Amino acid sequence: NRHKSLVIISGASRGIGRAIAFAITDAVQEPIRDDDDDDDGKSRMMAAPLRMVLMARSAESLVETARLVDQRCTGGDGGSANVAVTTSCHAVDFSDLDALPEKLQRILEPLSEDEAYESCWLINNAGSLGPLGLASSVDGGSDAMKELRNAVDVNVTSSIWLSSQFARTFLSTASAPSSSTAHDEKSPLVRIVNISSLCAIKPFPTMSIYCAGKAGRDMFHSVLAKEHSTRSTQNDKESTTENDESCRKQIEMLKVLNYAPGACDTRMTDELSECSNLDAEVHQYVTSSKQENKLIRPRDTAQKLVKILCLDEFQSGAHVDYWDVIEAGE
Repeated sequence: NRHKSLVIISGASRGIGRAIAFAITDAVQEPIRDDDDDDDGKSRMMAAPLRMVLMARSAESLVETARLVDQRCTGGDGGSANVAVTTSCHAVDFSDLDALPEKLQRILEPLSEDEAYESCWLINNAGSLGPLGLASSVDGGSDAMKELRNAVDVNVTSSIWLSSQFARTFLSTASAPSSSTAHDEKSPLVRIVNISSLCAIKPFPTMSIYCAGKAGRDMFHSVLAKEHSTRSTQNDKESTTENDESCRKQIEMLKVLNYAPGACDTRMTDELSECSNLDAEVHQYVTSSKQENKLIRPRDTAQKLVKILCLDEFQSGAHVDYWDVIEAGE
């Protein structure tokens, strides 16, 4: 069957990325709706059949994520071929900037040409912790510059490139004539989620590189949202020629979310708890939270994120934290 939705998840080989893949799979099979779901846009949120594209550096771990997604669709019995989610895996090293542009082009362009989707989603999750230590001692060690460059490449540069290319690719399909007569000729909903952190808006001692990377990602995605929101408002006020109207509809289809998943029980928190360079107070918080089972389970924060996305009521460009959602009783 023709896929109605497309979801691309970077960093999908483990942790939060894998948990988001599971949460999306579950939501597609049992759609999340609010009490007033007559709105046409909401009815198009992550509709099945859904194509899920998984990206990360480890091909072996991606295959395992895909296997587990397929298992959730079939109930583990090898089930029917007519499943809600179909997966594909792409090994992508987000630290290799020389190869990244061509690699992403080979992934994105066929996806945009193959089918006319009702909604297209990017979960921009790939990232790394990077070097830890005092901000005044970033130059420590013979490989300090290489480590700093690698952290920026993974956490900022590749993230910006991925979101920019995704937006360019799938917003361009909104104004292009569809080759599929089965398509309802509506522009696809385009949604971009940057997996953020409290570190993007609050300084944590000895985590300056990670904080700077998350803050940079947040600001890029906020600007992306602002640019399209501003252009949409301007086009509303201008003449409504056919071209202007097409442009206005295209721009309104884009929304961006910076989502901070909270302190989760992942390999990253394991690294923090084992780090000797970490600020004592931060280290105490991480280790005690882990020992007392107070860290958020990846599946819990993933489910909250997917609910936010399916309801589609968030303000484009906003920074939303897991605990904001919990405190709001959602």
